[in-house]
Amino acid sequence: MKKRFFVIAVAALVVAAIALVGCTPDEPQQEYSFVVPDGAPALGIVGILAGDGVEGMKSPEIVPSNTISTRAVQADIAVVPANLAANLYNKGQDVVMVGTVTHGNLFVLGVNTQVASLQDLEGKLVCSIGQNSVPDYVFRTLLADAGLEIETGDVAQEGKVTIKYYQDGSAVVQQLIQAKNGGNELIGVLAEPAVTNAKAKGVSELFDLQELWQDYTDSDTAGYAQAVLIVKKAVAEDTAFMERLVAALRENADYVLQNSADVASVIAEAYPQSAFAGQTFGTETLERCNCYFESAQQGKAGFEAMLNAIIAINAQAVGGKLPDAAFYFGG
Repeated sequence: MKKRFFVIAVAALVVAAIALVGCTPDEPQQEYSFVVPDGAPALGIVGILAGDGVEGMKSPEIVPSNTISTRAVQADIAVVPANLAANLYNKGQDVVMVGTVTHGNLFVLGVNTQVASLQDLEGKLVCSIGQNSVPDYVFRTLLADAGLEIETGDVAQEGKVTIKYYQDGSAVVQQLIQAKNGGNELIGVLAEPAVTNAKAKGVSELFDLQELWQDYTDSDTAGYAQAVLIVKKAVAEDTAFMERLVAALRENADYVLQNSADVASVIAEAYPQSAFAGQTFGTETLERCNCYFESAQQGKAGFEAMLNAIIAINAQAVGGKLPDAAFYFGG
């Protein structure tokens, strides 16, 4: 009888223990990690940073742009250059492209020049950002389509467009201002919001490369797939979470334009070393940054047009080929 009572008592304690574990308040749950490179791509998540976030996801971490290839592999969710997304997938990373968040913000500027077409760049020196980046591939593709030969160097060469690369837009702006003050001709390729800063200092805008790309691809909209959102396949299979994430990304564009004065400070609060720290942006500048969400299925044709242009210049930059259908979320 005593043995039977002991067994019943132990069983009761086990049931009670299980019940207590099940009722533990505020039990921590796993949250997905999210990394975004500093610069224009960070504009694509400002609304998430400023709001309540997305349930099931940690607050986005803004990282230096030159670390994104490493950090993207480690994270559950990442914003990366279009070519890097394809490269990771083609090299066996278990990632899915959800959509494009940045559609190009690149412009050609000039001082003391009469350039009226891309052909007029022949024989001139062009200072540019982003060697071997998506913007660089766009510019070089458009030059080649205009029948121009391209060279890299410090001095203009007759019959060619000579490109001299700089680390960032501020360095290109500095070169343009020096040339302007010295009465010398110089061309520069850089992105918003640095373009607005340069124009405020007397530099002239010559070309909107998003519009030229639209003509080149015969697209209905201006711009190109510059930065895209990728997630690990396991994240893509979390249907409820993906619905919340995509909804937040779609709402972000309106938030940015309606809160333009606060955008830079929101990014700087999350990442004090941001290139945007201490700046204030107008609505027009942010519109020209071209940051809005377009799903992978909606933007597939434009994304592949960008990859094909890169493949023509450097196929290894995308892993040698176009990704297959499994790469695109929502198919």
